[in-house]
Amino acid sequence: MTRIYFLLASLLGVALLCWNCQPTASSHSAEKLPYLGFHQVDETTGDTIYHQIRDFAFIDQDSQLITNEYFAGKAYVADFFFTSCPTICPKVKQQMLRIYDRYRDDDRLLLLSHTIDVKRDTVPKLKRYAQGLGVDSPKWRFVTG
Repeated sequence: MTRIYFLLASLLGVALLCWNCQPTASSHSAEKLPYLGFHQVDETTGDTIYHQIRDFAFIDQDSQLITNEYFAGKAYVADFFFTSCPTICPKVKQQMLRIYDRYRDDDRLLLLSHTIDVKRDTVPKLKRYAQGLGVDSPKWRFVTG
């Protein structure tokens, strides 16, 4: 008889444990992510105005002038690197390659990699770097300037 009570108590304990691990409705409620950065409120409309990227012009790995107009109406992922970086840059490039491979045929998304070593990272060097990554598409621009 004690074995039956022990078995029932064990089953009840497992059932309570499983029930307690169920997600509650509040754990699925959408929480807004905080906006990190500067913003203002337009006094006439009351709208929030977030940071905007100013007009820019750079030279890419194909010696093309790349401006903000190239990215108009599209989302883009940007990063900063230098071709001789031995530490974090290769890790970041692997993640950028994942994006590039996944969205290669999606015209809504572009990639932009800015060198921070403009003296050493010349246009031919950026071209070799892009080729070394297997990038042969206008989807991903490596820029200097």
